[in-house]
Amino acid sequence: MKCLICNSSDNLENISKYKMEIQSDIKYFKDCSIFNCLSCDFGFVNPMPKADDLNFFYNNIYRSPGRPPFWCTKDISEIDLETISDKNLNYLLYITSLIDFKKINSILDFGAGYGDIGYLLKKKFPHIKLYSCEDDKYCKDILFKRNYKNFKSLDEIDNKFDLIITLHSLEHLDNIEIFDRFYKILTEKGSIFFEVPNCTKEYFDGRIYDSPHLLFFTEKSLKKIAKIYNYEILNFSQSSYPFDLDHKYQKESQETYNDLNKKKISYSKFKKILKRFVPKSIINFKKNLDKSKTINSYDRINDFTNNVGNNCYIRGIIKKN
Repeated sequence: MKCLICNSSDNLENISKYKMEIQSDIKYFKDCSIFNCLSCDFGFVNPMPKADDLNFFYNNIYRSPGRPPFWCTKDISEIDLETISDKNLNYLLYITSLIDFKKINSILDFGAGYGDIGYLLKKKFPHIKLYSCEDDKYCKDILFKRNYKNFKSLDEIDNKFDLIITLHSLEHLDNIEIFDRFYKILTEKGSIFFEVPNCTKEYFDGRIYDSPHLLFFTEKSLKKIAKIYNYEILNFSQSSYPFDLDHKYQKESQETYNDLNKKKISYSKFKKILKRFVPKSIINFKKNLDKSKTINSYDRINDFTNNVGNNCYIRGIIKKN
């Protein structure tokens, strides 16, 4: 076993066994432990899950309805394409203050999800062409409606891009070679805008779960990666909630999911009987009541902070040298 950054095996520390967010995910992340390289300040899972297991998980499970952190309770066709959250506004203020978008002609959103940021950027800068790399079956329809050209994987791409956006995707990968692949598909002066969890000691001391993250970055480790892959650092900033608040929200999210899942299992036992004897309007009322109790982490924007230190995310912009 070697560090994924420096390739050393001499300074590896076993932090702990892997903690599951949802216990059923052990099928995809079994027998994992987290190791930290004391030289690089970089954490990673070992052994890594099998590639086939990860592909199935992210294609079919990760954004399935009723599952944190998305708590998607609507059919994909019902999602409001015009909605802009305060969190997305925070991203836009950050990135537009550091990048001249009049010079950006093409954007690739890697691990795009629903492609919120690119979609909103194109509203302000209509000349931009949007591309995405997303294989989640729950996202493809929205990306199509938002005029993205979607690639199933990087292997399909023969374009070059002025900007790559990757928000909370890098920590889900099983290696750091993505930075080399990004370099090859960026234009001569192309940049990457990213955000990942800030995995310092404070992060690990209080975290409630690890899954489904596989890589654990810090500012020090990101600087090492930028140097190895020949990127210039334009900005690193801490963002989002302080660690203690983030851990609190992790716990609330997990408890809410477990509570709702227990109710779901109990309810399913009587579902056939209810359909026969209880009016449909009452059943629908019960469903809507349960949905209203789910936690959406994006609604906690009043607690959101940016670049004040001791925060649970790192965001940054790095430029191709």
